[in-house]
Amino acid sequence: MSSVVQQLVSGLAMGFIYCMTATEYTLIYNTSSLMNFGHDKYIMCGAYIFAGTFMLALKTNSLIGVIGTLLLMAGLGVLIATVGFNPIKNIPTIHAVTCTLALSMIVREIVRLYYGAAAFTVNGFLRGTYQFGAITIPRTYVVIIVLSIILLVLQQLLLKKTMLGTAMLAVSQDKEAAALMGINVSMILVVTTAFSLIICGLIGVLIIPLYGCNLTMTATLGTKGFVAGIIGGLGNLNGAIAGGLCLGLIEVMFLILGGPGIYKDFVSFVVIIVFLLFRPQGILRNQS
Repeated sequence: MSSVVQQLVSGLAMGFIYCMTATEYTLIYNTSSLMNFGHDKYIMCGAYIFAGTFMLALKTNSLIGVIGTLLLMAGLGVLIATVGFNPIKNIPTIHAVTCTLALSMIVREIVRLYYGAAAFTVNGFLRGTYQFGAITIPRTYVVIIVLSIILLVLQQLLLKKTMLGTAMLAVSQDKEAAALMGINVSMILVVTTAFSLIICGLIGVLIIPLYGCNLTMTATLGTKGFVAGIIGGLGNLNGAIAGGLCLGLIEVMFLILGGPGIYKDFVSFVVIIVFLLFRPQGILRNQS
């Protein structure tokens, strides 16, 4: 019984990672209509900045490292939106997708050249366990779940209770109408991209105990974020959250039912094919 609970908690934690990935993907898609398939590289970049720069080079404490990482990721988001996303948001889709991939590969190569190709990690970061009776839960999973919930709540408050959030929602619903209302659509994309990369930075920090820092650490994570978005309904933020949690629980149920761990990623890709064939609008696409 305890092992089942442990697996369910791990599935829930990974579900939150997927839903955060899907959320930051959806934010950019809604404000620009860009299919940004390079967000996994930005997550990797966040992990390297935190571990390689703040924790290992500057030897700061974790809190300073997280704050510094998120600020740098926000700055990177402003740069990428200004020189990348805004200029390409109105070109044909296939060309725009190619540009987003090219931008992310440039970021990956900069990371490789600056930090090197060798893998590394931060010893002791988010290690340890919590004991709940006979159940032992890794600290990493608890922190992922708690911080993800906090981030998602703050995101909802930002979107629904602030003027900036209202402008972001207006742009996501009708860019031309938003522009006629005096909203600076290009600036909203810059702000949204900065916020999106802050989420990427946080994801990168949280997955270091799970994957360490290496150039392929997010190889499937970006795809699973997209899968989560498809499950929930592409362009629907609530759907992105629901889709991520569903995907995490689907994967862990596969393992609980005896499926080999080596095929866990295979399950995710089967799920996206099923949804594209039978429910392409996702589970929440038609809801606000």
